[in-house]
Amino acid sequence: MLKMHTNPRDNWLQEVSEFCIATLEDLNDKAQEGEYVSPKDQTMTDLCMGYLFLLSVCNTEGLLDPSKIQNSIDKNITIH
Repeated sequence: MLKMHTNPRDNWLQEVSEFCIATLEDLNDKAQEGEYVSPKDQTMTDLCMGYLFLLSVCNTEGLLDPSKIQNSIDKNITIH
């Protein structure tokens, strides 16, 4: 079940995390059943694994602590 946070950003991070976990489970099942794993499947696996790894590092190191994030991160900024 989704844990509701007071900060909408935290809810979004959790939702993406749950999406990645479900996607990895589906792709793992596909591979275990001997189905063809396409390059797009592999890319999605890498993307999800990378996201979960970085989220874990950020949580472990306290990098997502609101008191440590500068106010500028909440501004509407487009990064190219």
